[in-house]
Amino acid sequence: MKVAFKILGIFLALALLGGVMAYLAGFFEEKIPLDFSQVVPQADAAEAITVEIVSEPLIERAAGTLRAKVETVISPLISATISSIAVWAGDEVRPGEVLVNLDARELKARVDQAHQAVVSAQAILNRTEKEAKRVQRIFKADPGAISKAERDRIQTALSTGRAQLVSAKRFEDEAKTALSHSQLTSPIAGRIVERYADPGDTARPGVPVLRLYNPATLRLETSVRESVASKLKENQKLIAEIDALDRRYEGMVDEIVPSADPGSRTFLVKVSLTGDAGLYPGMFGRLLIPIGQIEKIYIPTAAVTRVGQLDFIIVKTEQGAVRRYVRLGQRKPDGRIEVVSGLKAGEKVLVSKR
Repeated sequence: MKVAFKILGIFLALALLGGVMAYLAGFFEEKIPLDFSQVVPQADAAEAITVEIVSEPLIERAAGTLRAKVETVISPLISATISSIAVWAGDEVRPGEVLVNLDARELKARVDQAHQAVVSAQAILNRTEKEAKRVQRIFKADPGAISKAERDRIQTALSTGRAQLVSAKRFEDEAKTALSHSQLTSPIAGRIVERYADPGDTARPGVPVLRLYNPATLRLETSVRESVASKLKENQKLIAEIDALDRRYEGMVDEIVPSADPGSRTFLVKVSLTGDAGLYPGMFGRLLIPIGQIEKIYIPTAAVTRVGQLDFIIVKTEQGAVRRYVRLGQRKPDGRIEVVSGLKAGEKVLVSKR
């Protein structure tokens, strides 16, 4: 009896184990039926297309960043309090447009003071010239009436007066120049990128107040491996992709920096882009560089049938229509799709006319 119970226990354990394995294998779950009814089209409802090899350019994609070729920083040449700033980030400006006004009260006072010094120097010189003419007339009439010391004094006073007038005029010009620095103007036509200060702040020489760039001079700067960069030339036309805009732009090689990065073995290539709609410095882009030709096979998207996660096509052979698994690649906007493997040139693919 003990032996029988042991054998029965073994059978029960095996049955339980088999049930668990069947459950894990999905034996008790409903299967999704696979419908192959339309995988193989009827001969009268399908069109046979001969597969051909297409030669396309082999493209190297070099990642880069948009930067402005013409970019400038506005900073004052004098120390003064900022009275007003007429622009904000994103504003468009014209050449010569006043962007920042500095407090010019002290500078205007200096200009007035320098001007008064010029007037005073001019008056002294006029008086000295009149005296010199009077002495000259007396000397011509009676040379003994005017001593040599007196003549020398008058000549010295005349030279001193002229020098003082020139010096006063130079101080006036300097004061006017300093006053002109109280207004910061735009040197280029462009767009404001950043505003570093506000009215009431103290502007100091060399400290940036605004930064702007010319949107028409945006370039895509990319690092290109040396074997590819050696084939590029200045003024060569290329295409650039901007991912954020999902657009392509025509470009021209503007500069190839004649020095490679010893770490990455790449050259810096700068490509100017035509059209600035939606483009901003710092955006990510890719430069499309043709480096040769590659052969590909394309078929109509309608010829592909997906069953689960697999892609199938119907190939016409001497034995009839045969279903074949293929691996697909890039899809074209014109309704074609690339076949990476599973098909070769010369074979015929059936495409449903429906």
